[in-house]
Amino acid sequence: MVACQLARAFVDADGAHGNPALVVVEPEHRRASEPERQALADALGIPAVVFVADEQGRVHIHGSYGTPIRFGGHPLLATTEVLHRLGRPVEKLTPAAGTVACRRDDGGTVWLTAPAAWSKPWRHYEMGSAREIEALTGLPAGEDFTQVWAWLDEPAGRVRARLWAPRIGKGEDEACGSASMLLTLKLDRDLEVVHGRHGAVIRTRRAGDGLVELGGRCVLDEPGAGVREKVEALYASAP
Repeated sequence: MVACQLARAFVDADGAHGNPALVVVEPEHRRASEPERQALADALGIPAVVFVADEQGRVHIHGSYGTPIRFGGHPLLATTEVLHRLGRPVEKLTPAAGTVACRRDDGGTVWLTAPAAWSKPWRHYEMGSAREIEALTGLPAGEDFTQVWAWLDEPAGRVRARLWAPRIGKGEDEACGSASMLLTLKLDRDLEVVHGRHGAVIRTRRAGDGLVELGGRCVLDEPGAGVREKVEALYASAP
């Protein structure tokens, strides 16, 4: 049986909501090809599928909208949590963008440290209030690939944000860590970002030299039988 686990990253204080990623630990005898990984991610429809390729923490991240992901906050946090639960704690993961330092603190929050510049080129659009953001059904006119945001509590560094990217076929992202990393540098503030329609919780800390530490709590869910069947079918096939 192939080890695979679904994890939601950036859950709230009650362990609700967050952004799901499926983490697949590839068996030594069968490494999937990039087209095979992407086809599986497309078929599953989960926002991100992470394939752990080796014991050194090399990973391949694939989105459900037809393209690989060079760097993604929520899939890497989810992977760190899953490997911790499997008894394989890691201090680094290496997606296509480069090596990322990872840790899980004593309170159960998972953190990674990476250059914010590895994020996609998200735009940021400040709105007048959190209430305006709550009322959105899409981006303001003329915006695309944009994180909209407003202060919830400026002295405390608390932000309300949502994000869409229509031009790549990506609907609303419940919790976008990479855009929040860029917002951290833009505002030059450590942040707590209440993100998405349901209020996922993203934490960021400036780490100097363009680095940002990105953190969130993760909760594991059991993948459905259909998910496991598709994963097992891929790795049962001949290489």
